Amino acid sequence: MDLTTKLLTKSKENKSFLSIWTYNDDEKFWFGKILDFNDELVIIQHYTKYGKKDGIIVAKISEIISIDFEDDYSKAMNYIIENSEELANEREFKFDYLEKENWKKTLLNQLINRKDIITSVEINDEYFSGFIIEVDDENFIIKCVGSLGEDEGNALYKIEDLTGFKINDIDNRKRLMLFNWRKKDCR
Repeated sequence: MDLTTKLLTKSKENKSFLSIWTYNDDEKFWFGKILDFNDELVIIQHYTKYGKKDGIIVAKISEIISIDFEDDYSKAMNYIIENSEELANEREFKFDYLEKENWKKTLLNQLINRKDIITSVEINDEYFSGFIIEVDDENFIIKCVGSLGEDEGNALYKIEDLTGFKINDIDNRKRLMLFNWRKKDCR
């Protein structure tokens, strides 16, 4: 039995997750469990990055470039799948009136030390996500959190460079869920 067959068999029997990369899609991969396969085809129960089932994929085994398994992504996604209903529920965030001139600082101050909300701040067309730690008249500090909940350290940015916010959207709720999971499990 070759290694690919062994891996597909293990996923099918143990219902374990795999990430499958194919030749026809260089930038994306399929994440899921193997439902069945033969010498030519593999049938995958696909899941979204938010832990919801997303249909069945039938693919040629010959089109598989690589298979990732038992990795950090699979472990994190397993947790997201188990908690996908909670992830889907958005907790309401109410903010005070934003002053016309100081709206950025006003909003940052409302987010200081909030451990129940991850915020993405837009700076020069790039988003940085995490917890707002400290704010002064010109700068703010954000504890950056990666897409899989990993602590990426603190960073200081100028308030004047801020162009937008995303607060408590599904990507940030996923980051928060995984951040708390890592912290709880001391990963």
